[in-house]
Amino acid sequence: MMKAKWKAFVKEKSSPVERKFLGQRFQNRELLIRALTRNALLNEVPPFLEMRTLGSQTGLDTVGNTVLDFVIIDHFSKKPGKVKNARIPEGLTELRKIYGNNLALHQFAKQSMKLQKYIFWGSDEITRKVWEDPKTELLADCFEALLGAIYLDKGMKGVMKFFKKIQFFKAIDKTR
Repeated sequence: MMKAKWKAFVKEKSSPVERKFLGQRFQNRELLIRALTRNALLNEVPPFLEMRTLGSQTGLDTVGNTVLDFVIIDHFSKKPGKVKNARIPEGLTELRKIYGNNLALHQFAKQSMKLQKYIFWGSDEITRKVWEDPKTELLADCFEALLGAIYLDKGMKGVMKFFKKIQFFKAIDKTR
């Protein structure tokens, strides 16, 4: 009985994220749930004990950060002259300042993706609406964890599809 409720929960919470950001289903939906789960929730009593077994987004954000570097390199290596005097990989530092810094990622995830609606926050984080704090960059980690999960589930092809669907570079360029 509990197993069926867990599966229903995973499907219910995964489907909107898959539709909005991927256009396809995750092979391992529990990986997606992990990417969306904040450690603060696991320090409390999560809605399902299975969430504790899965763990939080910690670690997936590191994978996502590395994948993001590759996506930036790939994107700009195909668009010569787009960034003045930027040579890949020497120009990666400059490109990361623009497209990969935590503040830019947080703002993109919050405003363009509305990612905060899909995250499993701890109760204190929800009460304080931590994603609204001007000093926070929490959604940057959430974005990178989602990116890491997409890479582990779908590979680079899935990652590229994700970036195209969310119009990442176009949205960041608009805010500069």
